[in-house]
Amino acid sequence: MDRFVAEWKAARPDIDVHYLATLGRILRLSTHLREAVDGWLKPYGLTWDVFDLLVTIMRSGAPEGLRPTALTDACLLSSGAMTNRIDRVERLGLAVRRPDPDDRRATRVALTRRGASLADRAMAEHSAQSRRIADRLTRSEQETLARLLRKLLSGFENANPTGTPG
Repeated sequence: MDRFVAEWKAARPDIDVHYLATLGRILRLSTHLREAVDGWLKPYGLTWDVFDLLVTIMRSGAPEGLRPTALTDACLLSSGAMTNRIDRVERLGLAVRRPDPDDRRATRVALTRRGASLADRAMAEHSAQSRRIADRLTRSEQETLARLLRKLLSGFENANPTGTPG
């Protein structure tokens, strides 16, 4: 990234490209992290999207499961994408739709025993591997980075109507 910044400064001195040192690294890191996660989930037969749904239900602590709308919000997906994801985990026998005990018109998505066991084992691996990566930084560095990334991310998640960071 340092080379890219230097090359852009030489090629276009009229454009301030210092942002590349940060944003370019975030983009590259995102790619590396996704590949690493895919690698450690593969032995469990999981992809990120299935894992995300399973552990979202697991961390809720709700034995009756979650409503699809709650899953949609928690996983940051559209309702159509969530329906497809729920269908997929149901076909895999990892989750099941059940009537909502609080509302006869609604359903809940709950983990099957197999889904809960798989989510538990995969989460332990995910946690251990993620810690190995994060521990390349000191605890203080991790906290500083988390604070700064929160600030950048909130600009997108609190975006104005045009979708650009506010």
